[in-house]
Amino acid sequence: MNIKDKLKQFNQRWGILKEESPKEAFGKFKTRILNVLKDIDSLVSEDGIGLFCQIYGIPEKWESDGYGMNRWSKNIINRLVNEQDEIEFYKLLEIIFALPINGRSGGYGMPDIDIDSLYRDVRTAIDLSNINLATSIVDGKEIIFYQKGECVLDQELVDNVFSFLDKKSGEHFKNALKFYQSKNNIKSAESLRRSLEEFFHNKLKNDSVLANNVAQLKDKLKKGGSDPQVRNIILQACNYLEQYFNENSKHHDGEIDEAENEFLIYQTGVLMRYLYKML
Repeated sequence: MNIKDKLKQFNQRWGILKEESPKEAFGKFKTRILNVLKDIDSLVSEDGIGLFCQIYGIPEKWESDGYGMNRWSKNIINRLVNEQDEIEFYKLLEIIFALPINGRSGGYGMPDIDIDSLYRDVRTAIDLSNINLATSIVDGKEIIFYQKGECVLDQELVDNVFSFLDKKSGEHFKNALKFYQSKNNIKSAESLRRSLEEFFHNKLKNDSVLANNVAQLKDKLKKGGSDPQVRNIILQACNYLEQYFNENSKHHDGEIDEAENEFLIYQTGVLMRYLYKML
């Protein structure tokens, strides 16, 4: 049981019914992040500080002791402190973790600080907070942040998808999550279509369009020993997805709301997970 569940059970036992407003929840999360990243400028290389300022189009300022011997940056932490928009704050986290973080040795019995320890602490801050945010590591190195659904579903059908996707299909799936986070539902769905298409290219060793590869699935699944009823479900799901993508995302002229986008992410994830095991 994690600490968040423990606190929830305590509140239930004691009849504490008050819930945080979204504004309060984000405020607490921001404070937790500021606690974790209070020294972030000192952990990023000078080139990284310069890159950060260029990304945000802000003046690169350095504090000094007045003698020119020592200088330090507050560019990143000041941006974190001053950012009030929730989504922009999450984007800021993703940009920070894309910067060259050198880390430093703790010394004198203090723990070492590096990108891995910072990421663990940020994940803990997310777990403790009632916010719509999740995070994953893509291709073993890139850290992304996206809206979360149900925790178990996210872990099984979204996070774990990255463990078996090839580079091209993984990149498109990652883009689908980014577009979902920015509420660009059509581009998210189109990235899912491209992810599924590249997944078939990799598994079936061809460069056919999605519709042609769906047609080849029946014999492949039959030879793989899949149950006939499950096989029919998979084939129907592939056909429906292919038709849906063609009508709504391929030409960027459909209408897709957030609920549909979320459903498509889960559906594509579970479909590719099953086919990965069977093909």
